[in-house]
Amino acid sequence: MATRKELMEAFERMENERQQLLKRLEQYSEEILSKKPAADSWSVTETVYHLKVAENGALQYMLKKLEVGGHQKATFGAAVKQKLLNLAVSLPIKYKAPPVAQIPEGINVTYAQAVAEWNEVRGGLRKQYETVDENIIGNELFKHPAAGKLSVLQSVKFMRQHVIRHIGQIDRILKVVA
Repeated sequence: MATRKELMEAFERMENERQQLLKRLEQYSEEILSKKPAADSWSVTETVYHLKVAENGALQYMLKKLEVGGHQKATFGAAVKQKLLNLAVSLPIKYKAPPVAQIPEGINVTYAQAVAEWNEVRGGLRKQYETVDENIIGNELFKHPAAGKLSVLQSVKFMRQHVIRHIGQIDRILKVVA
């Protein structure tokens, strides 16, 4: 059974990596961070905003499931799906973000706004992880658009891998635009 200690350790690992990324990005101007390497590519700002959108989807789904109930313990199949999902996002294959994680059409945010909103979402996730009943940490309180339902701990493991993938994307963007 997943414990709060395991959940918070996984969350802190993910959050520390995010803070390292944000610290590193402080050296760049708004102009560089908002510049796209190609017309059909995201800028660093858009990539950060996508991460906020994706994690906010996870937070909102969890809040909904906690409110309405009906969530079950994650199965062995969920563990397999989480491992496969992490493998898929670690491969150097370009995927289109699922509709729920797309950047809304016509959105125009600054890097500072994207970071502030991501900070807010991470704060919401932290609050939920710190207060969720430990007996349901192993329940399916996360739903990935392609892989389906996962436990809270499995979701953090996926979100961490998702951020790592996009850190690589950010590094590639900066090589072109900086």
